[in-house]
Amino acid sequence: MEKISLETVGPENLSECGIGCLTNPKHQGVQLKVEWLKQRFAEGLRFFLFRDEVGRPLGFLEYVPGEYAWRPVDASNWLFVHCLWVYPRGQKLGGLGSRLIQACVKEARLKRSIGVAAIVSEGPWMAGKEIFLKNDFRLIGSADRFDLVIHRLKNGPGPRFRYVSDTIAKCRGLHLVYCDQCPMLSKSADDISVVAAEHGLPLKVTVLKSAYEAQNAPSYYGVFSLLWNGRLLSDHYVSKSRFENLLKRNILNEKMGRGV
Repeated sequence: MEKISLETVGPENLSECGIGCLTNPKHQGVQLKVEWLKQRFAEGLRFFLFRDEVGRPLGFLEYVPGEYAWRPVDASNWLFVHCLWVYPRGQKLGGLGSRLIQACVKEARLKRSIGVAAIVSEGPWMAGKEIFLKNDFRLIGSADRFDLVIHRLKNGPGPRFRYVSDTIAKCRGLHLVYCDQCPMLSKSADDISVVAAEHGLPLKVTVLKSAYEAQNAPSYYGVFSLLWNGRLLSDHYVSKSRFENLLKRNILNEKMGRGV
């Protein structure tokens, strides 16, 4: 059986363990994620990381005190899961996702938190709810494609989704809101900027700087929102080709129809 280790990653071992989800140090998002993590560690963020015997990542779970969640959620006194992901080679071992979740529940118990909460989705870029439900979480709310699941340890106020519709409506023109919580998003932001410029479309870019800003972001993913005139075009990573399709379907046809 392959020898694996479970690490709790914080400021003291980040340089040794890496960011968990990307291993190529030349990827543009790696250093951005490192800098983001260094600021978040002071707020209590940590992540559990499974590594194999030569140090390669197999899976990770990023968590933070609910007060500092980078999602549109109120979750004070809970531990909140940002990300759960297991590499394909980690999936071959079986059970790593459950073991990461169980480690987070144990951490919540040690910190005397009310419990553990997570926003999940069957759509892109997020873990689905089934792995959490299998580990004694329960579904307490849904919004768009997202579900809010919890594992309660003691009595106390439950978490809840924040209201994002008003924030969406305020975004006029083409607007991108994102941050470096996910290291892939900076590439998407660059691609969107290039394509928008090619089509002569002004693009307003807002980089979220705090959990408070993310909790008031215009999508339930929180850390990525692409909007056009009060409509949410995408709440997850957008490639160049996908943005071209979104442009044709939602923006260019609309502008032509109005004779712009």
